[in-house]
Amino acid sequence: SEKVTPILAVFTFSLLNKIRANINPFHQYKLIHTTLSRKGLEEFFDDPKNWGAETVKSGAAWTHEQLRCKSNEDLHKLWYVLLKERNMLLTLEQEAKRQRLPMPSPERLEKVTESMDALDKVVQERDYALRLLQTGQEYPRPGDWRKDIFGHIIWYKYKQWPIPW
Repeated sequence: SEKVTPILAVFTFSLLNKIRANINPFHQYKLIHTTLSRKGLEEFFDDPKNWGAETVKSGAAWTHEQLRCKSNEDLHKLWYVLLKERNMLLTLEQEAKRQRLPMPSPERLEKVTESMDALDKVVQERDYALRLLQTGQEYPRPGDWRKDIFGHIIWYKYKQWPIPW
């Protein structure tokens, strides 16, 4: 019994070392996303199971608060997902008009447009903050504050050439 215990302990310890060597922390892996693989013109049409349906279940539009929590890389990916979705919905809308049928769940197009507008605003906010941090300029092109012909103070952007008067 004395000889069995050390051998069992060594065997168990060697197994644990082999298992521990193969375990990597979770943060080293990127999450794998799978999408429906459609190629060619099929990407411009809705899922065939939604054809002929009067309503199609969809989620809510992305809000500014949700998008501010995302990284720039995630926002970039989301922009192209929304762009593909918008193109697909516009194709669906045009096809429904051609066939003189109502478009199923037209609010989906509004949600995608709202999401894209919110995403664009978040990216503009980040560009503004980065430009202000790096250059101290509020606007992308230098200029100065001037009075217009009505006496209102406006921001005048410098041009590459003078305007001939």
